[in-house]
Amino acid sequence: MIEIYLLEALCAFYDYGTLSAAAEHLHISQPALSRSMQKLEDLLGVSLFDRTKNRIALNETGKMAASMAKRILESENDMITAVRNYDSSLHTLSAGYCTPGPMMEMPLHLTQLYPKMKVSSEMEDEETLLKGLKTGKYGFVILSHAYEDEDAISFPCGSESLYFSLIPAHPAALFKDQGLTFSQMNGETFVMVSEIGVWHDLTMNMMPDSKFVLQDSLEALSAVVNASTLPAFASDLTIRLFRSNENSGRIFIPITDPEAVLHYHCAILKKNIGKYARWISYLKENYI
Repeated sequence: MIEIYLLEALCAFYDYGTLSAAAEHLHISQPALSRSMQKLEDLLGVSLFDRTKNRIALNETGKMAASMAKRILESENDMITAVRNYDSSLHTLSAGYCTPGPMMEMPLHLTQLYPKMKVSSEMEDEETLLKGLKTGKYGFVILSHAYEDEDAISFPCGSESLYFSLIPAHPAALFKDQGLTFSQMNGETFVMVSEIGVWHDLTMNMMPDSKFVLQDSLEALSAVVNASTLPAFASDLTIRLFRSNENSGRIFIPITDPEAVLHYHCAILKKNIGKYARWISYLKENYI
């Protein structure tokens, strides 16, 4: 039986090319690494290296062995991830979100539906969310688009509309009743929280001439908004969740471009439908 540390040593030598560099990466001595390489050769019954007085290098068999070792180590990591995710899923409802709005609202309902379960929420880009869904990191994910996959179901679960947040003295406040487009505000300087998921690229792309003063947290954003005259953003969801915005003296003007509305979809693996049956029913009853 080949021990994992021997495969790690072989891969390190393959990646770094010298005993000294590989040993440094593995935090072991060169003699210890040399012994590991010799032990691996003995177990396999073949030579993996071309050795000269001052140099050691992988031969063709050694390169092939290193390639297979990499695949084995990747499989080991996949196993560790899968087992940990599965164990976590027994005690935790893990969800991934593409924007902060649903992540603020949905966990509250999850806690009410599953009072004995821990609820975990993360916001990531949609590629990472789908990867996490497939590996079991997330029990469900909230995306800004429908998701088609033979192993999953996907259904609408609400929408969110973007607004401009302006002080009443701002010239554009005159358009409160009819709304504004992105192009009408393009070129302005906005204050915005840095982590807003898919909204980030959308606003940047729709207003290429604008500048954005990014804040690290919602608390920092709120402080700047309350002390500043700079335009900001809000949404129908965040306006509803944070009634305190009414005390900021700001007015909220809807953005009339179709891109300013995100239509959310919930994606769940078919094998997890039973576990999330109550959640699926709740979303379909309240958001469709």
